[in-house]
Amino acid sequence: MTDLNNWLAHISSQHDQVIDMGLSRMQDMLQRLDLGQPAQKVITIAGTNGKGTTATAIEALLLAHGRSVGATLSPHINRFNERIRINGAEASDKKICAAFAAVEAARKDLPLTYFEFSALAALWCFKDSVVDVAILEIGLGGRLDAFNVVDADIAVITSIGLDHQEYLGDTLDQIGAEKAGILRAAPQQVVLGTDMPQSVFAACEHLSLQPIQMGADFQISADPQQDTWRLQMPGDVFQEIPLGSLSSHNLALACGAVGTLLDVQEERFREVAQQTSMPGRLQIMDIQGRTCVHDVGHNAAGINFLWHELQTRNLIPEHIVCCMLSGKDHADVYKTLANLSGAPWALVSSHGERSLTSQQLAQSMNLSAPCFETMQQGLDHALSATSPGSVILLFGSFNCVEHSTWLAQ
Repeated sequence: MTDLNNWLAHISSQHDQVIDMGLSRMQDMLQRLDLGQPAQKVITIAGTNGKGTTATAIEALLLAHGRSVGATLSPHINRFNERIRINGAEASDKKICAAFAAVEAARKDLPLTYFEFSALAALWCFKDSVVDVAILEIGLGGRLDAFNVVDADIAVITSIGLDHQEYLGDTLDQIGAEKAGILRAAPQQVVLGTDMPQSVFAACEHLSLQPIQMGADFQISADPQQDTWRLQMPGDVFQEIPLGSLSSHNLALACGAVGTLLDVQEERFREVAQQTSMPGRLQIMDIQGRTCVHDVGHNAAGINFLWHELQTRNLIPEHIVCCMLSGKDHADVYKTLANLSGAPWALVSSHGERSLTSQQLAQSMNLSAPCFETMQQGLDHALSATSPGSVILLFGSFNCVEHSTWLAQ
């Protein structure tokens, strides 16, 4: 097959489960395709929140320093090609189809999930492109994630929060232990975000690893008056870094990870901080004179993080539009944000896998709010309830951003 859409339909039907935790199929396929070393260096990124922005920042920093890079992002928002990036650009349909063909020829009668098929295609693309560094974003958990069959030279754990408890456990320690499954014995380099549970440090100690951690080994401090921030690291300080759309926390993690491979130049880091952005992560758009902020925060930890980033940028929402999938702690998300903001809400139905009607979301949140079927309707309501200059927050599952970012185009 040479048509990407046909391939995507095909890989969606190879396994009777969307999620089938376990590494045996991937380990088998890795040997068949000889993909154990997809690049000279491999960086694996796990965490409850912040994986995508950290991966994007690492990619941008490496490219700014002249390295060739392959990067994975998950999930995609508009098209599948977003999941596989070569040197800062989406892989072409032709490249992905070639990768799928190679995986299909090797798998024979072995059933693969959509994510496994996609992960193998990404690894194939990186090896075929002979990139210096491969950046692998863990999809769910860590220990049993498809990408964890590759031994990473550098492991990053961005954050630990309550999410996907049905797969990862009900406590932060349990979830931390699952995320720490990406760790390997020394000499692997490890970079950790703030507020890690004890299980992560226990895993590091067991493997004789000496992690560098945000808040302990490097610190950030903001200067909202100047829209800049400061990064202090062992032996170096970066001053007056522009406040862009990526969080300083995740940019600092990226700097820590890249710093294990090369000397990060302050001017290059400043340019990356100012210029790098990604869809659905504190993405700011002007719609009819309103500042509309799109974000995929969909758990309590993500909401607290998002609110801090909004405050840092003096963006206080006057209306909130929310769209979420089923299987999330909707009530906790609402309670967390309602404790931070008194802005009125509008709820929108999600679509596709694990869809949830706006009425079901209202019931789950125990919230009385206008309910709409489409994001266009929800946004129109928020626009009519606000005036030019207002800030509107559109947040929730990736489905929310997928159906809202195009509205500004």
